[in-house]
Amino acid sequence: MQHEPRISRRQFLIAGIVAAHGLLIDHMQRTIGYAIRPSDAAPVVTARVYCPLIIADKRETAPIATPSPTATPSPTTTPSPTATSVPLLHHHVVHTYSPRATFWNYSTGWYGDSVDARVVAAMVDEGVTRLTRTTTRVDAWAALLPYYQPGQRIGIKVNFNNADRDDNDNEIDALMDPINAVIAGLLAIGVAQQDIWIFDVSHGDRQGVIPLRFKRRCAYPDIQYASYADEHPELGFSTTEKIRFNTPPNAPIPDLAICNALVNLHYLINMPIMKRHVGAGISLGFKNHFGSIDRCNVLHNYTDIGARFYSSTYNPLVDINNHPQIRGKTVLTIGDGLFGDRINNLSVPQRWRTFGNAAPNSLFFSRDPVAIDCVMADFLRAESGETPSADDYLRLAAEAGLGVYERGDPWGSGYSRIVYERVNLP
Repeated sequence: MQHEPRISRRQFLIAGIVAAHGLLIDHMQRTIGYAIRPSDAAPVVTARVYCPLIIADKRETAPIATPSPTATPSPTTTPSPTATSVPLLHHHVVHTYSPRATFWNYSTGWYGDSVDARVVAAMVDEGVTRLTRTTTRVDAWAALLPYYQPGQRIGIKVNFNNADRDDNDNEIDALMDPINAVIAGLLAIGVAQQDIWIFDVSHGDRQGVIPLRFKRRCAYPDIQYASYADEHPELGFSTTEKIRFNTPPNAPIPDLAICNALVNLHYLINMPIMKRHVGAGISLGFKNHFGSIDRCNVLHNYTDIGARFYSSTYNPLVDINNHPQIRGKTVLTIGDGLFGDRINNLSVPQRWRTFGNAAPNSLFFSRDPVAIDCVMADFLRAESGETPSADDYLRLAAEAGLGVYERGDPWGSGYSRIVYERVNLP
């Protein structure tokens, strides 16, 4: 028989501090607690909130950004970077979990047909309200986009690394259900459907398209799409906006163009998949932007561990994510861990022992791109072990000022710098 863990005096005092400062007051009805597990134990999610060390001195006030002077996006002008005026929990990562989010039997049909859209929508709404410390979907998205003006474009960077147009396999790719929930939030604050762009311009062995079965699950008919093979005016790469890489220790990298779909945006939401990678060890938010630039395949010699030009002191992922077109426009990262990939980036979804021999059924939310990748990397480590050097890029990104690097135990003792909050929904 499993007993309810007692809340320690220290946790009780922390919760009191949180309440006293008005942090997450509307969410504190649920039980808060955690237990440190032996390192060799297989952790199992329990029906409670995991909310370690959310304390008042973790807050900061974001700088005030000047709104873009025009509501009409320009293909040649970089839109103004955006910051939220809502007080932030410093390096906050919210993890929403529901055992009912997916129900695939791991043998028949497409796994994407085994997603409960209503549950996933609730997970997204809970994630963004927790992150912004608001109470409604409208307030949350207004906080994430405080300077939005009608006519400005908002992009959602997805991951279709394993897709082709008539995609009939079960290799892991983006799912429409959490994106539908994001779109619902954007529409709630007045964003027009035609100003929302879903894009991924990855191209290589596949056709570089957004598959038809993904589009069929979209609840909104006027959403725009851009991929490498789509015949659309937005197709193509900028002649001026390019990634200029710092000189690597082993060999120079040519400038690589950024796709016009991204250049023409005002705001960006990055939606990677929580997955391992056969070369780089992990493929998360930073690597998702391989699908935002031209000829990304040339970078594998620098990002794949043990490859010809790999170095622990330089990683081109940092230069990509530090570019103003990405860093200046990104308002949110949402990690898709509904199924995840515990083996490598080409795998069919499989059961995770750390989630009770089921799917992870998880979504992650943060405005710190380094912190959210660290947390997802820790879940992959708990499930499948650590690939040496897989997190080199995160350490380097933190040194470049892109966020906070910390490896911890999201199942147990948590983190000291990242504010990690797990919310378990029915």
